Amino acid sequence: MTTSHHDSPFHFSPRTNRAAEIPWREWGPEAFAEAQADDRPVLLSISATWCHWCHVMDETAYSDPRVIDLIARRFLPVRVDADQRPDVDARYNAGGYPSTAFLTSEGDPITSTTYMDAEQMLAALERVQESWLVNRDGIVRDVDTARATREAERAMASARRNGGGLSPAVLDMAMDALEEARDTEHGGYRVAGDGARTELRFPPYEALRLLRYAYRRRDDDEALEHARATLRGMLDGAIFDADEGGIFRYATRPDWSEPHYEKLGRDQGRLLQVLGEWALSAPDAREEWRRAAEQTIEYLEQRLSRPSGGFHGSQDADPLYYALDPAARAEAAPPAVDARTYADATAVIARGLLVAGIAFDRSDWVERGLRAVDFLVSRMRGGEAGMYHAWDSSPSLLGLLGDQVHSMLALLDAYQVTGSGGYLEQARSLARSLDARWREPGRGFWDVSHDHEWTGLLAHPEQPQLLNADAAEAFLWLGRLVHDERYIDVAHEVLGEFAPRYLTAALGSVAAYARVVDRVLSAEPEIKVVAEYPPGEPDRGADPLIAAALRLPVASLTVQRLHGGPGSRDTGLLESLSLPLERTRVAYVCFGHTCSAPLTEPEQLMPAIEEMLSTPVF
Repeated sequence: MTTSHHDSPFHFSPRTNRAAEIPWREWGPEAFAEAQADDRPVLLSISATWCHWCHVMDETAYSDPRVIDLIARRFLPVRVDADQRPDVDARYNAGGYPSTAFLTSEGDPITSTTYMDAEQMLAALERVQESWLVNRDGIVRDVDTARATREAERAMASARRNGGGLSPAVLDMAMDALEEARDTEHGGYRVAGDGARTELRFPPYEALRLLRYAYRRRDDDEALEHARATLRGMLDGAIFDADEGGIFRYATRPDWSEPHYEKLGRDQGRLLQVLGEWALSAPDAREEWRRAAEQTIEYLEQRLSRPSGGFHGSQDADPLYYALDPAARAEAAPPAVDARTYADATAVIARGLLVAGIAFDRSDWVERGLRAVDFLVSRMRGGEAGMYHAWDSSPSLLGLLGDQVHSMLALLDAYQVTGSGGYLEQARSLARSLDARWREPGRGFWDVSHDHEWTGLLAHPEQPQLLNADAAEAFLWLGRLVHDERYIDVAHEVLGEFAPRYLTAALGSVAAYARVVDRVLSAEPEIKVVAEYPPGEPDRGADPLIAAALRLPVASLTVQRLHGGPGSRDTGLLESLSLPLERTRVAYVCFGHTCSAPLTEPEQLMPAIEEMLSTPVF
């Protein structure tokens, strides 16, 4: 296996090509200043290390001598990797990979498209060049119109925010949206991210998580069958690599066949989380899902794992390799792997390993997930500035929301599993940074920090609904763990930002939003395990009461290990819950500040939850 190392800041096709002969610049204010000084339009190429058609474009259009010459003479070429700069990708992507955008020297789009062959690229270059030279006034008018439209949309969104608070009807409405889009024959959904009908099938991770939540929250058997059909279609379809393990990014046919062969690390983590959550909720299919989890983790360890604890970002799509039978694959060189580690993706993988490790009773998976979290803290933390985005011998790029949110969630997962106060303190520190640097008081989170680079459209921060739902869940979770209403208030404010318009987002964003809103509005059990633990950090090994609590078949809960001995740092929380110091390990089921009698056996936990839920106060 080869990894794509980065002596150059740019990645090109691993096959023969001349794309590197184009004088590419990195994204940044320097490139746009150069374009302005030379009075040239910017050609922005958005590629990805795993993208097959990006490589084809490198080998064809960007290797054509006429294209190379015209770009070098008349344009300022900028090359961006979508995984390295998701902030740029989010603003300039034309609807797929590769994307080619032509920009003014201020970063405003002139026109954009996806894949082009050499002749199409030549024609596009000539059109933009001619327009730049003879129709500059028209370009300026179009840019001004687009700017005015964006400003009007932002003003409208701001005026609609908090337009009615959070409604318990959100869960029903989201479930209706899933049902309307459902493919009853093959599983999955018949809609793309923009709501249009499509033959493509992307694994619907967030929808599957909402279905599991609804199944346990409301005893919704239809949600169970809905999810089973989708998981069966995915795991039996060609989108899941039965030979080497792992899931491909998407399939081009409704029956989950004819996949695009890239494998992204974050998708493996999402799949593991879904498999683990469903295994805890529907144990009759547990063995089927266990095998898929085992294959996925085998793939991660063989292809994407770093010895230092993190994970590589992705593996290239190579149709010729995946057309081989298993024996021939074993003799062939596997597709290249992106050498970089991305904080958001590694955090998602860590969470998947932790959830799957608990669900399938695999302490080695739990330990591997903890090593990934430790890597994030030790290698990718930038102090009060939050998490770096990428790591390849050293960290780079601060300021992206996804890295903060996914790392915070992974830290909270690690804290629940281990009881290690260090993970909790890191999560609290990230929460402080998020609140101070990624949002205005009372609002949702921006996708970039206040002090992030503001080149081109980056000057206009965005509020992605899915990431804001994840952030709200992290703050809700932290607030319930430490019994601090300030964090829970942030969750309410963030979710309120999207209340008037959440159904207009992509289906996965709707699903995630609905699940978190329902959590905020619902009472959920908190399991507090109290004992006189040894000095220092609690043992990373299994605590039987903690393990049992994490495996409870409930929609959602929080689990916490508290030190009950003399001099405990948890004394204040224990007193607020009216719980005594305990030398012998006991568990309490709490809803808010009301707790059960002490419990000593794992099998007592679920009856205690059911008894408390049956009382009128809940």
